[in-house]
Parts: sequence; C-alpha cells; structure tokens
Amino acid sequence: MKVSEHLLYGGSASFALIPAFGNKSLFFFLGSILIDLDHYIDFLYYGRFKNWSIKKMFIFHGTMSDWKYKPNILALEAFHTMEFLLIFFFISFLTHSKELSLFWFGMIFHLGLDLIRLKQWKIVNNRALSFVEYWIRAKKMKKIGIHPEKIFEEVYQTIK
Repeated sequence: MKVSEHLLYGGSASFALIPAFGNKSLFFFLGSILIDLDHYIDFLYYGRFKNWSIKKMFIFHGTMSDWKYKPNILALEAFHTMEFLLIFFFISFLTHSKELSLFWFGMIFHLGLDLIRLKQWKIVNNRALSFVEYWIRAKKMKKIGIHPEKIFEEVYQTIK
C-alpha cells in the first residue's frame, strides 16, 4: 500500500479510537505508520548503505511495486514478520503498557491492510511473513538456481 493510504486508514482508525483511549490513540496511529520503517532498511541494505536518500527509497519501492508481477519475488519486511510482532506483543504484555499495546495493534492493523492489498493483487506469496518462512523458501529457490534478492538488486540498479 502507498503511504497516503496507510495515513488515511491509520488516521481514520486512530480517530475512531479516541472515545475509548483519548490521546493514547496516537500510539495506534504511530504503529500503523512506523512499521514501514523496515522498507527504508531494505533500501539501505540493497544500496549497501551508501545511499541514505528518502526520496530514492520511495522511488525504489515505487519501482518494486511496478515490477510486482515479475516472477521469483520473495520479500522480507523485518517489522512485518510474525517473530518481530510476537516479541513486540510480549514486551507490551509484560510491561502492561497501554501505549505499546496500541502501537502493536496499529502494526497489526497495518499488516492486515497490506495482506488485503496483496490478495487483491494476487501476490500474497511475494512476501514472507516470517524469518523462518523466508529462510526455507529462499533455500528452495537457491537450490533451483534462483536468487531471491536478485530482483531487488536489479531495481536498485535501475534507480541509482
């Protein structure tokens, strides 16, 4: 999904939570937006941490979106994984923090929107939802001569 869509949906949901949580609804909104910081980390990784341009990061991911129907795409977004979300959940649970819980629910809301969009595009399998899933699928791809990071590296080269 585009940032504008996440801002709209996350903002609307956060606004709807105000009667129940007041100003703390902001934490839901922040979770629904900041989960996408892993996209910036991807961009830095594929650029070998040489290009820190946020503008180029948006171009990189825009191009990836344009290429979404190409074969052999396997994306891993670290903050969108089951492992990361479970760790965050347990931290919020153990600390009894309403703010962290709202942040976590915002991330889950965001992930749900992403999965709905990926399903609409019929490309849910392009994204691994777990580090373990990624490792298993990437290993299978490599066994048949397909490198799962190749397309991301190609996109990066086109936007340099």
